[in-house]
Amino acid sequence: MVGYTVVELVVVMVLMGILAANAMPHFFTASRFEEMGFADVTAAAIRQARGLAVASGCDTRAEITPAGYALWQRATACDSGALTRAVQRPGAGTWSDSAPSGVAVGALDIYFDATGTPYDHASGTVLSSAATVAVGSRSITVEPTTGFVH
Repeated sequence: MVGYTVVELVVVMVLMGILAANAMPHFFTASRFEEMGFADVTAAAIRQARGLAVASGCDTRAEITPAGYALWQRATACDSGALTRAVQRPGAGTWSDSAPSGVAVGALDIYFDATGTPYDHASGTVLSSAATVAVGSRSITVEPTTGFVH
């Protein structure tokens, strides 16, 4: 006759409980996935800012802060005035998002002109070198002159 004793069953259950207690937090920690997702969404937003600037002919700003990102256009005209008018998403809402909790985000503040050329927002000068922002362990780079985002 084949069977298990109560002691064997208890030992197996205790071992499974220990393994579960150690493994479960790893299954429910989504910060790595949130980090990858937010990095991808942020890069897409910068690409959208460049594309919108080229398509509309209006300067478009991509502002990334530790709190999240937002896209802005000139308040009064396409090439003059402060970059303070929020870009609207198709449908409803503004083109902005908050960083997920636990994801460290750097800062980058650039804008694109009608040719897609990236400028530093603070100085108003064309980027002379690649601009990079960190999102967790990932980085997003905007190339000078072309505005290519990767």
